[in-house]
Amino acid sequence: MEKIILILICLLFLTSCKKEKAIELQDFNFNNKTSAYFSDKDKYKTYDNYYQIKSEVIGVDTIADGEFIGSEKPIRIEYRQEMFSYEDVLARFDDFDFNAINFATTVDGRMMVFNAVAGKISLEETKKFVELLDEKYGKSKVSKETFIKPYDIYTWHLGDRIIKYCIVGDDGSNTLKIEAPQKNNSGEKESHIRAFLYIIKNEYASQVIGKMNSGDLLYCK
Repeated sequence: MEKIILILICLLFLTSCKKEKAIELQDFNFNNKTSAYFSDKDKYKTYDNYYQIKSEVIGVDTIADGEFIGSEKPIRIEYRQEMFSYEDVLARFDDFDFNAINFATTVDGRMMVFNAVAGKISLEETKKFVELLDEKYGKSKVSKETFIKPYDIYTWHLGDRIIKYCIVGDDGSNTLKIEAPQKNNSGEKESHIRAFLYIIKNEYASQVIGKMNSGDLLYCK
């Protein structure tokens, strides 16, 4: 009887430790079609060109070149999150979870850039993630860009892809002074940080880096 109880406890423990299913990003496959992430069954019931995965609602938008009014040519299709839940895990890199996804494809469906968003991440987790990628891919190049306020970008150049990790303040002021988190009224340290991971196919780097101006994709500079 004691053996049975022990086995049941072990099974319950292993079940509770099982990771939530998510898109694996470490060896991201650019050959995947959009159907790998959602299909017609995920279409949002109320509006056209929207999909729902767990709590995330994703809108689809065809982007034109904007060069000639009235005869613009479509240049890519963007899939952008409109809302998500901090409780959901949609993507994962090693042991780091991401709550939302965005991506852009060519007009004929080839993946250009895939983005995963950590809606709330601590300073310590952010540092650990950079350390993980530095160990895996070599020392990152650090730069600073500005959208309302400056934010930091860590970049790794690999054989077929570029990885960018952008750390953006999310405390209302968009401050990026993440080295010294503020204290709340109880005296505990807290930081409001949102992190954006971009996996960019080298072939399309010049077409997406600094070219996307909407939603979470705009931080890819």
